[in-house]
Amino acid sequence: MRSIYRSARGPTYNPLMKLLFKRQINYFKIVTALGIGISNFFGISLAFGDALANNQGNSTYSAARIEAPQDVPDSIPDRIVGDIGAAIYTSKLNIGSYGTQSLVLPYAFFDYKRFFARIDTFGIKTVPVGYGYFELAGRISLDDYTLKSTINGATINKQDPIPLGIGTFQETPIGAFFLNAFQDAGKSRGQLYELSYFGEIETVRQIKLYPQLGIERQSSQYANYYYGVSQSEAFTTGYRSYNVGASNNPMIGMMLEIPIIDDWYLNFYGKRKWMGSNINHSPVMTKSFQDNIFMTVAYRFK
Repeated sequence: MRSIYRSARGPTYNPLMKLLFKRQINYFKIVTALGIGISNFFGISLAFGDALANNQGNSTYSAARIEAPQDVPDSIPDRIVGDIGAAIYTSKLNIGSYGTQSLVLPYAFFDYKRFFARIDTFGIKTVPVGYGYFELAGRISLDDYTLKSTINGATINKQDPIPLGIGTFQETPIGAFFLNAFQDAGKSRGQLYELSYFGEIETVRQIKLYPQLGIERQSSQYANYYYGVSQSEAFTTGYRSYNVGASNNPMIGMMLEIPIIDDWYLNFYGKRKWMGSNINHSPVMTKSFQDNIFMTVAYRFK
């Protein structure tokens, strides 16, 4: 997986480069340009800053001694920039008696013009917003929500979600923020909201760690479809009927990136998500958390 901070902008891009390195730099002021309120989702509010340069008076600062980079890449590449390869995806949702599920699938984390692919999320970048873009996005579910009863072995097939919505990927000087809001066009007709932060830690021999912190909110319709038990499902599976309310699910993760040779990389990723109390009390849940891991071998296009 290519560096989250660098995205399609190349290995030397910094979000403030275009502002800080000018032939003649006047005195700058950083102001907050955009505030995104999501209190309806998580009960908190966030603000993403945009850097704006203001000229004031006639006083100037000469940057003659600072050589500006000559080739600062554009944020909309005209070629594929990022990682493409193959991966083994493994998940354990702890629903019913189904255990670990594994899939071998292509792996993609790249940009091409306004199109982006980020593992399981795909979409189009539209207008610039803060340190990124306002995006139209969709997601492919890599999890199997089929319920197999631990009581009588009966199986209930749950339709995979089809999340479609909006989002933004903000590459800030302190890390990368992913914010998405999805409407499930599938059976649940519910909503799914996500906020994640990724840092970057470089260790020895260009081996990098990407720690992740995040939270997910599932609406009552979404959570109830996948974790609730209707009267007819209770009769089939032997579970008691149960209605699930909206749920906030915190998560942590870690990505390890190891250079192999030339532009080939090996990645390991693991994430644990703790389900909220409304989901945890469902009779179909066997544990209070869900795990996702994958391993990839990918080639990096620059």
